[in-house]
Amino acid sequence: MIIAVLVAAGLLVWALDHAYRSRPYPHNRLAGSVDVYDRDAQRLEGDLVAEERHYSATRASRSRTRIAPGTRSAA
Repeated sequence: MIIAVLVAAGLLVWALDHAYRSRPYPHNRLAGSVDVYDRDAQRLEGDLVAEERHYSATRASRSRTRIAPGTRSAA
């Protein structure tokens, strides 16, 4: 009985290894393709550029603004 289980386990390991080695695509590359247009990266870059433009515009306008004593600032 133990011999039959060992033979069955050996055949299973051999079959899985054979199926793994006979795959049509290369084994040494990462899963997925790398020449894909990455919309998330472009969206993030656009958001960062817009935020920088907004920040630099508000910083420049605030530096020229004088706040009278005893009043509250807009910030």
